[in-house]
Amino acid sequence: MRKLTTVLSVFLLTSLFCLNAQEDLELRHRHELKLNLGSSVFLAFPEVSYEYLLSEDMTVGAAMGFGFDTEDSDGYSFKATPFLRWFFGDWSWFRRREMEHPATGFFLEANGAVGSYDIYSYDYIDYKSVYTKEKSLVTGGMGFAFGWKYLSKNNWTAELFSGAGRNFNYDKDYDESKIYFRMGISIGKRF
Repeated sequence: MRKLTTVLSVFLLTSLFCLNAQEDLELRHRHELKLNLGSSVFLAFPEVSYEYLLSEDMTVGAAMGFGFDTEDSDGYSFKATPFLRWFFGDWSWFRRREMEHPATGFFLEANGAVGSYDIYSYDYIDYKSVYTKEKSLVTGGMGFAFGWKYLSKNNWTAELFSGAGRNFNYDKDYDESKIYFRMGISIGKRF
């Protein structure tokens, strides 16, 4: 009888502890919408992304962007990038603390990319560069990135990230279509 009471007490306390931890996680904001200012300003490639918090250290999301000036930027007129991020938490004084804000701090990202890549040829005519669009192709690939995310008290986020990936579908005559870059300075809101 005493063993049964002990087992039931441990089970009840464990259940209450898990339920309380689950309620704490559910009270936090799990959705995030961001605008990549870096690609919007410097590459004329506005990119919007959505991110969902799976746990305190894991998120999943997708980014979508459209290019308006493909001959002077990275060549993509459209790119959709799903990603999975693993956060290492808030490191203060080189030690791990309990996470005050979930999914913040340094992160690693695994991503994929599907996009429409425009290939141009250029000639020098009268000392000017003239671009001619040769073709568009659909590319798809996988890559990695790393970055840092900050979360304010009002649930505004700021992040810096950089990475690259390899396209599996590319034109063998153009080496620049083999890789894609993923970088940005994003500002968003967690809700």
